[in-house]
Amino acid sequence: MEGIRYVTYRGNPEADKEIAGRSVLFIDNEVVPQVLTMEDCLEVAEDAYREFGLGYATASRAHHHVLQPDGRTWYRWGPMAAALPKVGALAIRIKSDMYPHARDRVVKYCVAPGKFSGIILLYSTRDGALLAIMNDGHIQHMRVAAAGGLSAKYMARQDASTLGVFGTAGMAATHAWAIAKVRPIRTMKVYSPNPEHRRAFARQMGQDLGIQVVAVDEPREVVKGADIVAACTSSRVPVFRGEWLEPGTHVVSVIPDELDDDVFRRCHRYVYSRNPTSENYVAHPEARDIPGWEDGEDLDTRWVLREQRLLPEEKVAFLSDVVLGKVPGRASDEEITVFASQGIPIQFTATAYRVYEKAREKGLGRKLPLAWFLQDISD
Repeated sequence: MEGIRYVTYRGNPEADKEIAGRSVLFIDNEVVPQVLTMEDCLEVAEDAYREFGLGYATASRAHHHVLQPDGRTWYRWGPMAAALPKVGALAIRIKSDMYPHARDRVVKYCVAPGKFSGIILLYSTRDGALLAIMNDGHIQHMRVAAAGGLSAKYMARQDASTLGVFGTAGMAATHAWAIAKVRPIRTMKVYSPNPEHRRAFARQMGQDLGIQVVAVDEPREVVKGADIVAACTSSRVPVFRGEWLEPGTHVVSVIPDELDDDVFRRCHRYVYSRNPTSENYVAHPEARDIPGWEDGEDLDTRWVLREQRLLPEEKVAFLSDVVLGKVPGRASDEEITVFASQGIPIQFTATAYRVYEKAREKGLGRKLPLAWFLQDISD
């Protein structure tokens, strides 16, 4: 049988011996909650934003879109990566999702509805080794919430004690935890369209946080009297009206689609957290009706254009600049402030590395031979 053969040379026995004793950790969603606290997330996220703002970190993001035969469903593969030299690590988070057409909310799955695929690969920037492979589910919710928590730390009033939450899924729970860690929250109000969900969420969060949590029947009740309003939904339409906001309120939004134009118009400071660049590649010469695209524009482009249309430049800042003290989060207790958390991969690298450190310390995770992920053939 004919085949290509390589001329082989003497290898590196000393390296082989050292590599044989090293492992790659597989860390799943059962392990992550055992080692990762919200205090961890807030600490490493704050440090990562500081490093990024000083220019000591990298970040990139892209999406690849493939139209399905039904003409309405898209496959999207999305890698986002960031290096944090201070901790000596780079993480790439990879999402593989199907997006059926939906105008009013984000709908996605992998293989079947209710199933999702998100993987984090953590590498050493000191010798190039793969350190860990992780499920991204719990880390995803924690890292986004940590950014929201940081915004509350730097932008909400010091005495903010009432939190209003839209949504009852994972993002709502982790945001409540993060905000409660940085401000003296004593009361929380929650709304979602499903009465059973909001009542169950109120019971659970009241027990977990040890505060009064009330399920309300109308969206306006969430905003009324709230010092902080957190929109944590998958909605692609506004979940409350900007005209309802009271002076001094701080608003946190997972995706800016949850906010109407009046929120933008009324705010005194608008802080965002998105990647500097986000590339979109579409495997179709004409189609543009992919989730998040309108008139040929991707979500990030549409959000930026909306900001430019509604916000004077002096009101807008990146979260790193607020953390570094280059820009004030708020100038008075009467100001309305807004944080839009579109996501940036430095959060994944910082959080994943902390998970990796603590899992190693506690002997958790499944060890895979590092040799499986190395080869003797150069590229």
